[in-house]
Amino acid sequence: MNRYCTLFDHLFLDRGLAMIRSLRRVEPGCRVSVLCLTPSCEQVLRRLSEPGVTLISLADFERENPDVLAIKDTRCTRDYYFTLGSCLVASVIQEAEPNEVVTYLDADLSFYSSPAPIFEAMASASVGLMGHRFHRWTKRLEKYGRFNVGWVSFRHDIVGREAARWWRDSCIEWCYACVDGDRFADQKYLEHIYARFPKVVEITHPGTNIGPWNICRHSVKRGAAGTFVVDGQFPLIFFHFSGLREVEPDLYLCSNVSYLGPFSKTVRTGLYAPYIRLLEKIRRELGDIPPDPSPVWIDYPPPRRRMLAPVIRLAGRLAGHYVRRDPGVEPQ
Repeated sequence: MNRYCTLFDHLFLDRGLAMIRSLRRVEPGCRVSVLCLTPSCEQVLRRLSEPGVTLISLADFERENPDVLAIKDTRCTRDYYFTLGSCLVASVIQEAEPNEVVTYLDADLSFYSSPAPIFEAMASASVGLMGHRFHRWTKRLEKYGRFNVGWVSFRHDIVGREAARWWRDSCIEWCYACVDGDRFADQKYLEHIYARFPKVVEITHPGTNIGPWNICRHSVKRGAAGTFVVDGQFPLIFFHFSGLREVEPDLYLCSNVSYLGPFSKTVRTGLYAPYIRLLEKIRRELGDIPPDPSPVWIDYPPPRRRMLAPVIRLAGRLAGHYVRRDPGVEPQ
C-alpha cells in the first residue's frame, strides 16, 4: 500500500479531486494526505469524505511547523505554496511505516494505469525523481530544473528521511519563482538531492510525467479499453496537465507557447478534451463553494511579451494548444 500527499486550495478543488479519484481507480488501496490551503477547500472535502483521503488544515499544519509559519509573510501566495510541498512530504514521511514510500504529487496530474512500474524502478532506492525529459525545442528550459516536482518519492529509511528534511529546510530558507544561480522555487533543489544523496534514482519510464514540455518526444496512441500507449509499447501511467486554463467560455489553453510542441489529435481529443469535461462535471458536483478570499497571484508580463501576445496566441492555435469543450459529450 503506497502513501501519497498533495496540496491545493478551493480554486484547484476540481483538479485535486480529479487527480485523487484517477489515482484510486488504478491503485484502490492507496492513501492520500491532502493539505487544504484554504478553509473552504477543507470544508468541501470533509463533506465529500473521499475514501482513503486524510485532510490536514493549513492552520493545524502551520501550528505544528512554526518555522514554516514564520516565513509566510515574506513570500507571496505562489511562493508560499511552492514552499509547502516539501514541508508536507517531510511531515507525512514521519508517520510512514519503515521502508514505506511517500510520494508528493502535484494536483494537476491524471492517472491512466497502475504506477507499479515506478515503484519497481526504485525498488532499491531511497528517493525517486522524474525528469522533465525536455524535447530539443525546450532544452533551454532546463534552467528551471532538470527534474519536475510533479512526482517526488521518498522512502522511509535513513537516506529518504534525510533527503526529505534537506529539501524542506532548503525551501524554508529560500523558495521563490525566479532563477537564482542553481535555485528555482522548490524544483531545482531536486538536482541537489540527486547529486548530494546516495540511492537516488531517476524514473525514466516513458509513460510517466508526460506533459506539454515533452509531448513532442513521445507518440501517444489509443490502446484497448480506454487506455493509452506511449511510444508503441509503454502504458501511459499519468499525464501532467500543467498550465491548463480557461481563456474564454468553453475554450481552454492547454500549453505554454514556450514549449513549442504541437499536440496530436489523440492528445487533444483523447486526453485534454475528456479531462476538461471531467473538471466541469466535478465543478457541477461541488456546486457553490463557500466563499474564501482568492489568492493574489502577482504576474506582470514584460512589455515585449505583451506586444507579442497576438503572435503568441496565433502560434498556440496553429500548434493545437487550444481545446474547445464539446458540451454534448459527458466524461466517463
